[in-house]
Amino acid sequence: MVDVDIRDQDLKKLQSLKGARCLLLPSHSGGFEPYILIYLSKLLREDFHYLAAMEVFEKNVLVGWILQRMGAYSIIRGTADRPSFMMTKRLLIEGQRWLVIFPEGQTVWQNDTVIPFQEGVIQLAFKAYEEIARAHPQESLHCIPISIKYVYLENMDREIDESLARLESQLFPPGIRPGKTCLQRLRDISEAVLAANEKKHGVQPGAADGLGERIQRMKEHIVRMIERQLEINPRSDQPLLDRIRTCFNSVDRILEGTTGSCAYEQKLFAERQQAARDLYHDLWRVLQFVAIYDDYVREMTTVERFMDVLCLLEMELFNQRRMWGPRKAFVKVGEPLDLLDYFPKYKTGKHSVIQNITLDLESSVRAMLEQLAAEHSNQHKTC
Repeated sequence: MVDVDIRDQDLKKLQSLKGARCLLLPSHSGGFEPYILIYLSKLLREDFHYLAAMEVFEKNVLVGWILQRMGAYSIIRGTADRPSFMMTKRLLIEGQRWLVIFPEGQTVWQNDTVIPFQEGVIQLAFKAYEEIARAHPQESLHCIPISIKYVYLENMDREIDESLARLESQLFPPGIRPGKTCLQRLRDISEAVLAANEKKHGVQPGAADGLGERIQRMKEHIVRMIERQLEINPRSDQPLLDRIRTCFNSVDRILEGTTGSCAYEQKLFAERQQAARDLYHDLWRVLQFVAIYDDYVREMTTVERFMDVLCLLEMELFNQRRMWGPRKAFVKVGEPLDLLDYFPKYKTGKHSVIQNITLDLESSVRAMLEQLAAEHSNQHKTC
């Protein structure tokens, strides 16, 4: 159960833009964010359109049917999904409803983590704005960053202890309960899972390596392995989470591809799809456990961060996303960026303007999450 809290000043910021073309760009840490945006649309008494990954519709036919009737449409991630691009462009040009796009494109199940925004979102917005400006040179298209921060409303010590015990029962001999404090127990569990993955992949930790260095080496090993299998050559400056997203997109292209015309080609394609599905498991492992960095809990020991890590570990060990609660989602709205203000520079240097706006929006979302985390950092501190 998730309650939603948005301050009057943030709601008024959105209300002041009613009637204008708007592209809403929320953070996307867990999976409830689309429903929070639907709730926000009801507060504003406006219907939104929503761009969602194809698998959202495929996982649950009923949910997909409902989302379609609420204004959602799909995109096949990692592909030149021309029908989806054209739909997005048309909706922005028409401007009859606000459009919601999650610019991270992938969840990492860590509420205080923002992964790099996809430049393609702003690139597509400018493609639409080019046509808008031809007919209406002074028309605006507002890109609005939105941060969503979840906060538990009750003391979660019992749930934390039970989760730690469940995880320990899978990793240690009966009767052994490593560590004393919750943090020590969590670290012991994380180290045990990491050691098992190192053994599986034949990765030898250095004698002087701490947990953080070992996690980083494991992340790099798995991602490089997947990139080799997918024949991906990452840029030297490409962040790891961005490389993971590139791998996800490449796998999506294979899974959504078309089969050959003859039976043998279809057989080969089916084998390639199965190999891609197997890579999905390794990619999710990177996100669910190996994407955890050692200081995530220690740098801010809140119940939310603790539960983020426990949730990832339970997904890794039990293949189940456990729901804890009740929680409240705090919604914060950043300053809109109007493409009208950037259009003259865009016409002379498209890539740099798209890159700068993308980074500005990403930084705004990250800063708002940090502010929300600081405001609620003393609430129900754990252990």
